[in-house]
Amino acid sequence: MRREDDLLVRLHDAAQAVHALPSLEPQAFDLPVGYTLQREALRRRQVGGEQLTGWKVAFAGRAAQDRFGIDEPVLGGLTDAMAVEPGTTVPLARLIQPKLEIELAFVLGRTLEPGFYSDEDLLAAVSEVAPAFEIADCRWQGWRFGVGAFLADNAAAGLYCLGSRIRFHSEQLAHLTYRLECDGALCGEGDAQAREDTPQTNLCWLIRRLLADGQCVEAGQVVLSGALLPPMAIQAGEYRLHMFGTELALAFQA
Repeated sequence: MRREDDLLVRLHDAAQAVHALPSLEPQAFDLPVGYTLQREALRRRQVGGEQLTGWKVAFAGRAAQDRFGIDEPVLGGLTDAMAVEPGTTVPLARLIQPKLEIELAFVLGRTLEPGFYSDEDLLAAVSEVAPAFEIADCRWQGWRFGVGAFLADNAAAGLYCLGSRIRFHSEQLAHLTYRLECDGALCGEGDAQAREDTPQTNLCWLIRRLLADGQCVEAGQVVLSGALLPPMAIQAGEYRLHMFGTELALAFQA
């Protein structure tokens, strides 16, 4: 069995057994090999019956990119098996070493095929937005990895949860504020446009990256456009995200 196949089997088994794998040397797999492994792992998930429902952006900030020696963000895939209904309870026992991220989710209203699109074209293809949780879950012990191993792990895509979908208008992004609470205590808040990597910038990057690789972006797919607060270790309790005048709740059980 080739080394790459062996790695994919080990990652699959780690997810099934809910345990982390010993970290590899950072240079074990480079970025192109990492993407090749990620695509093959997603293909196998689809052969197994899962449906590709969208994409996530990771390492959108300059500090993370500098740490891994890259000059752009990276991406991972989402499937229907990763989707969690809002207002439900997630047992922490089904996760390895999860971290919670709050995100703005964009929902594509039409399919985009490879070609040139302006930022305005890409935003015009968005039909809805929603507040979202991403539960990132890394299969490498201690969240230690090189960029290739991170991509082979599907950019630590674990679970995701979308709140109420709202029809998208680009002016909604001008003053997009958010607040996260856990059991009523403030965990963090901010304004998306005050970031160096705004949600719309990350969205446009991700779509262009997929199209450049010959990958269509399908109508109905979701794009999680990057963490709006630093990823945080998850504790048992109920998290509530306030955004767009709505509230998205998700509980975690020890």
